[in-house]
Amino acid sequence: MLSPQSTSWTTELPTDADQLADGLTRHLLPNDSTPSTTQALPPWSLNRDFRCVMAPHLAYGRHRGPHRCHSRHAAVAVCLFQDPTTGSWMIPLTRRPTTLRHHGGQICFPGGRIERGETPSRAALREFEEELGGPAHVHRCCGDLPRQYVYASDNLVTPIVFVIDPPAPDWHPDPAEVDEVIDFPIEAVLNPTQDATSRQSQAEKTCQIDMIQQTKSLRSGIHPDCVAGHLTFAVPAFRHGSVNVWGATAIILGQLAQALHSL
Repeated sequence: MLSPQSTSWTTELPTDADQLADGLTRHLLPNDSTPSTTQALPPWSLNRDFRCVMAPHLAYGRHRGPHRCHSRHAAVAVCLFQDPTTGSWMIPLTRRPTTLRHHGGQICFPGGRIERGETPSRAALREFEEELGGPAHVHRCCGDLPRQYVYASDNLVTPIVFVIDPPAPDWHPDPAEVDEVIDFPIEAVLNPTQDATSRQSQAEKTCQIDMIQQTKSLRSGIHPDCVAGHLTFAVPAFRHGSVNVWGATAIILGQLAQALHSL
């Protein structure tokens, strides 16, 4: 778990979209670069590696070991936009339906499998439109964050960072893939607090990094659709109000925060 000393960051983002996009472009990996098993990491990720800091205690080694040779390649859209009312920078996240076999009920970025002939950025934007019901009006594609291997679904995920124009007030998500769209404030990840005694009004404005309990269903090897048991384990999570973000999504958010702190 992060200590209070390691979370005492203070960052104010540029209010101008071009300034933010310029800074991110300088600090991120080149967009749609050829994937390799020895992908060079940006200097900031070596100083505070969120693959380890935010990894669940039950992690199967997925945040440390290499991906399989035949793992599926996927991409997610990490989109930053300014709330027209407050001027705050937000990131659209989705809550997956509980009926989905992989990561049901969890919060994630819009994204999915990279189809044949697609670049990661094109795949991420296609999935964004399919899941949220409208296109991302891209102001700038800034680059890539380090890839993440998600063991449970055997996906090697490339996070693509976009600065986008403010979307329409109401999302129209695909109910088969999205239960809820969550506009998550990036300030909550940049300036987290561990003050568990904060009043609700404060909790709505800040993010807490907590250890939360998660339960994983164990599938039968003979009958994969049958539940053979359950495991309960602790995971670090970014918490904003009633929203808990953990796993690969929290790791990607943490690495985005590192890039923003380095601007």
